[in-house]
Amino acid sequence: MLGAPPLSSDAEAPARRATRGSLALWVGTTLVFGLAALAVAFETAMHFSGSAIDGPFQLYDAMRRLAAGFHPGIDFQYFHGLGLPYVYYWFYKMLGGGLPASELARELITTALFPLVLIGTFRAFERDWRRVLALTTAAFALSFALHLAGVIYALNSMIGLRSALPTLTPAVWYAVRSRRTRVALVGAMMGASLFVSTEQGLALLAAFFLAGVLVVVRASERRGPLLEWVASLVLAVVVLFALLVIVAGVGGARGALAYNFRIVPRDQYWFFGAPPNRFVSSWRTGLQMLLGLWQVGLVILLAVLYTVRHWWEFWRMPESDLGRRRLSLGLLALYGLLSCASLLGVFTFVYSQPCWRVVLVLTLLEIADFATRYDLERQRTDWLGVPRGLATASLLLTAYTFGTIPVLRVALMGGVRHIVVDHGMHHAGFTVEGIWPATLADAQRVIDAHRSPSGATPQLWSTYSGWIEARNDIFNPSFDYIIHALGPDNRQAYVDRFRSTRPVLVQTVRPTYTQYEPWLENADWAWYDELLTGYRPIAATPWSLFWERRTTPAPEPRLIYAASLGSNTNLVRLPAVGAQRGLDSAGSPALLLEVELDYDVHNPLHALPIIGATPRYLVGIVGALSSTPVSLDPWVHRARFPLVVQAGRPPVLLFQTFSLLPGASWTPRSIRVWVRPLDADTNLWFYDLLGRLLGR
Repeated sequence: MLGAPPLSSDAEAPARRATRGSLALWVGTTLVFGLAALAVAFETAMHFSGSAIDGPFQLYDAMRRLAAGFHPGIDFQYFHGLGLPYVYYWFYKMLGGGLPASELARELITTALFPLVLIGTFRAFERDWRRVLALTTAAFALSFALHLAGVIYALNSMIGLRSALPTLTPAVWYAVRSRRTRVALVGAMMGASLFVSTEQGLALLAAFFLAGVLVVVRASERRGPLLEWVASLVLAVVVLFALLVIVAGVGGARGALAYNFRIVPRDQYWFFGAPPNRFVSSWRTGLQMLLGLWQVGLVILLAVLYTVRHWWEFWRMPESDLGRRRLSLGLLALYGLLSCASLLGVFTFVYSQPCWRVVLVLTLLEIADFATRYDLERQRTDWLGVPRGLATASLLLTAYTFGTIPVLRVALMGGVRHIVVDHGMHHAGFTVEGIWPATLADAQRVIDAHRSPSGATPQLWSTYSGWIEARNDIFNPSFDYIIHALGPDNRQAYVDRFRSTRPVLVQTVRPTYTQYEPWLENADWAWYDELLTGYRPIAATPWSLFWERRTTPAPEPRLIYAASLGSNTNLVRLPAVGAQRGLDSAGSPALLLEVELDYDVHNPLHALPIIGATPRYLVGIVGALSSTPVSLDPWVHRARFPLVVQAGRPPVLLFQTFSLLPGASWTPRSIRVWVRPLDADTNLWFYDLLGRLLGR
């Protein structure tokens, strides 16, 4: 036999044992983080104390409607993307439905996906499983150390799951060598990304388009790359429409496309990105905000640097495998950067967290490459199957994270045992905490007191429908959340449907529960105006007010002021109003005014993508108990909003424009002011509103 004989089994055994041992170590560290995270997610679901608005019930409402046979895209929409509820729906059904099933699906699927995305991404660039898991361990540790709860757990918007496919797509593009297969997989993933999450899918699509331009410009033979990138983008659109048709039919697909890709982006900035939320009011202010919230400023800077660095390296060597690697890493970095576009709507740390996950992946791959080169230059062997620098960093980060983040230690030491013993062996069930025991008892009493003589459940209209509706098999007659009735047509339809439905009961959010209730009243006063005219508050839960229909309508508002305004008007001093009823904490009368403005908006650059709709047209308030500025809808020409004032004290309205674009402005045309009479039946709501405005 020619050549060297194979190693004997005795000679191979130590190497095999070392390989198995190091692999087991990295599997173990990854599992430790994964188990701790899943334990927290499971306990969060099973000991429910979630918010009454947003988060838990946004998903639960959608899955209830799917289970009841409502037509998605026609009977209801989903704010983040129509496909998102379907990611969780199979698990929800498998667990038997109900809020416990919804919460378990929401928490466990989101959290389980976090390490899978890391493993899948690292695996595309590293062929050794020990390196992949060592990198995953380090990424897990850094994610906890940086408090990236938004991508690890479900929280409100499940942004971790929504950014999962966009994060994986550049890795798949690099890992798949067959052009035809690459087009099919990448196109399908981009289409699915748009299906699940509109803004994250669009960020990926924009990054992929720009990467394609770079590839075609740099290629020596352009036809093949051009066809590949165009085909991938076309396939993404086809897959998106196909998925929408599969779940919603042609009519539902058209409705979802209009809602998620036209209506939501138009209202993203003026509606959601308005006070009390923080927003970028100018380029200078934006820079100050980036410096002030360093977690956001740093990750954007790193994403920019990584994009430039990797694409410069690709430009130098486009035809090599290293060039392809650089291109895909640059694509990943650019997606991370563009995913931060939501920060132009609401400036909050959570919107930067998909970018943080991207930056951690890129940074750790750099560390692994550097550690490999360092060891090779010094002829050092691996430690624990990976470069010594990577092994040291991963283990030190693991020790630091478990040493400084108590929730991880508690989850492993007590949480896992509690889940196994109490929930597994002793069958401990779903429990409710926080506001919910009192909420359910109080709300159910109101529902039961308004049943018909035959025991039929009364019709209930909620601005935020949720658990009490589910417990009584009630579906809101319109959008489950009033904040999702976006666009002028949907807002008017929401009011019209309320008028025609004439529900027996209405449930609104208590102003003292959240600062967003006065904001919502500012933006949707047309509906609240109908509510005050036709209903009176009768009961309160820890988070909501219940209203019942009046036997006779409340008195109509009384016009007290009207004026035409010149184009150069930048403020209006309203007349002082005499005492009527309702006392603030100082003992001086408080009154409810209704202000109506006619106005025109000028924005010559409104058609620009992303930033075209960013200008805010605000009405500032001085000298009133109300203080939250009113954000004007740029797509209409009239706004009506409430103003709580002290008797005898004239409030001042300031007309302001904040914009990243030149030329944006708004011009007031006329103003009318009414006093709304408040009888004793409105005390429950009005005093709660005063409590919020006065900071009680």
